[in-house]
Amino acid sequence: MKRSRIFIKSLELIITKIMRVPCNFNIEINNRMKKINIIYALLIALVCQFSSCDDFLDREPTDFLTDEQVWNDNSMVISALANVYNSVKMNGSLENDVNFSLIDDMMWCGLMNTDIETARNQMVAYPYDSMRYYDYNYIYKLNQAIEKLDESTLAAENIQVYQGEYRFLRAYTYFDMARRMGGVPLVTQTTTYTPGMDVTELQIARSSEAGVYEFVYDECMAIKETLAANNASTNVARANKYAALALASRAMLYAGSISKYNAAMSSPITSSLQSGVVGMTGADSKGYYEKALAIAEEIINDGVFRLHNVSSADDFYNAICSKDGNKEVIWSKDYSSGKFHIFSFSNIAQSMNEDNDNGCDLCPTLGLVESFLPLNGGAARLADKDANGNYIAYDNVSDLFEGRDYRLKGTCLVPGQTFKGAQLDVLAGVAVYQSNGTYLLIEGSEANSTYEPADDHPNADGGRFVGRDGPLSRNTYTNTGFNLRKYVDATAGSSARGQGSYMWWAYFRMGEVYLNAAEAAMELGQTDKALRYANAIRERAGFGADSWSASDLTIDNLLHERRCELAMEDHRYWDMKRLRKAHLQWNGVQSENTMLYALYPFRVIGGPNDGKYIFDRHVAYRFRAPRNFRLGNYYSSFDTDALNKNPKLVQNPNL
Repeated sequence: MKRSRIFIKSLELIITKIMRVPCNFNIEINNRMKKINIIYALLIALVCQFSSCDDFLDREPTDFLTDEQVWNDNSMVISALANVYNSVKMNGSLENDVNFSLIDDMMWCGLMNTDIETARNQMVAYPYDSMRYYDYNYIYKLNQAIEKLDESTLAAENIQVYQGEYRFLRAYTYFDMARRMGGVPLVTQTTTYTPGMDVTELQIARSSEAGVYEFVYDECMAIKETLAANNASTNVARANKYAALALASRAMLYAGSISKYNAAMSSPITSSLQSGVVGMTGADSKGYYEKALAIAEEIINDGVFRLHNVSSADDFYNAICSKDGNKEVIWSKDYSSGKFHIFSFSNIAQSMNEDNDNGCDLCPTLGLVESFLPLNGGAARLADKDANGNYIAYDNVSDLFEGRDYRLKGTCLVPGQTFKGAQLDVLAGVAVYQSNGTYLLIEGSEANSTYEPADDHPNADGGRFVGRDGPLSRNTYTNTGFNLRKYVDATAGSSARGQGSYMWWAYFRMGEVYLNAAEAAMELGQTDKALRYANAIRERAGFGADSWSASDLTIDNLLHERRCELAMEDHRYWDMKRLRKAHLQWNGVQSENTMLYALYPFRVIGGPNDGKYIFDRHVAYRFRAPRNFRLGNYYSSFDTDALNKNPKLVQNPNL
């Protein structure tokens, strides 16, 4: 009986491990799990029936699922695919939001333990191993699946699609390693060590950086038509033709910009240990840009996916965040009741909270908010003071943010903005009018408080002091004066930890495709095309048709558009790297580029502006070290273990 219990427990663990299904293929999973439950019950019954028969339990164990069983069964292949989809590397994600404070215009406003504060808000410099990714266990799984499917007895058309998906994930993984590490070994088949083998046969040198990007392009071109079978995939959770094209376009844009802008540096980044593994010196940027443009145009012209019509901030939010009828998102990581995430629980504003002790992990910075320009062509800087340095008073706390790019309120929540049936209630304190015409700014320390005489405050009037959302310099409240909207779920109950959110994550969408096309066309001197694609993005942001002319087409302006359009979509950090601007923008010297700023509203007491609101800008109190991206950060370092295991690797230059 003891062995029976051990067998049952082992069976439980094995079935749980093998059949634990990630989030992506919900319909297939539900059907499959019904079958597994039946099989599980029958097996348990069988064990119980023979629990007294020692000879049954003393038999030599065998594998519960052989290769033949896995790779010759559509359900098993889909299960295996779901697992590798679920393991795609993500830099910041809806399951782990912390990294967005390092790779995007977000401030970490969550837990304040020493380790997190040191790594985010007080980081002296980006570490040389920052964003390191070198995962050949994952590559092995993908190669193994491709090879096993060669031996499968499944229908040929099914095998082709499955192999296409594994090849796509392999190409995506090599792209993701290349943008971090530069050239990496290109391993496209499994190898096995046998006793007596010369181990050097298993060691592969790094490919050139150009070689990896070209491999990604070639793979995507080879599998794109095969993956067209997935074009109608539920919530585009499985790679389709246009995901392959979007990856190829992105890879070629990266290759083109790195080859061009690395060479333009005063001291181009190269490796003295192995030529070509970093920097793409001598590569043809024009050829890469031509491919990036052609592929992006193929996606646009086919019309299977298209830009979502936008005429408001809500429309822009829905273009990314709403699954219903969405034709803008090309490939996503999807979630369902079987696997939800708590991103909304972690990032909801306090006034909209459906739980307790949570919210505001990530808060947009003032720099991001001001990047969303006025629609009338006015100054980027929010008008907190006039030309003489005097505070400007506003009747309503929301007035300062009106008339700007739709993407502002589709990405962020600003004071007074409504979301989930509540208004963002941000008020830092009171501004007491002084006889010389200045203001005494008094900040409160408790949310949702009033300015009472009992607290020995000057001119206390019993009015509002601090808003329900702060701002306060502690976790669970905004520290910047703004909250996040993009990827925060508007569905009732989604910010409660027990229910969670099914909001998807967009790996590729048409907003990026249009901006890729615009940038590649500009670099090729094709001005009309570049304007057509850039203006399509700007028009739906509220700027009207043909808002840019030829003189507006600069790499800095396009980078600015990407910052607005693609905020919180894992592009900002990589765009700065590939264009070789990161070390110039984040140079470790205190400035508006390197420090994270906040904007706090105050209620005026006394004087001609009594009852109105003024705003004070300052460096966010918890952010204490300027961002410092060094030349050595353009390529993440290899760890010692990888170098020791493969002497053919060479370390990246840490300049």
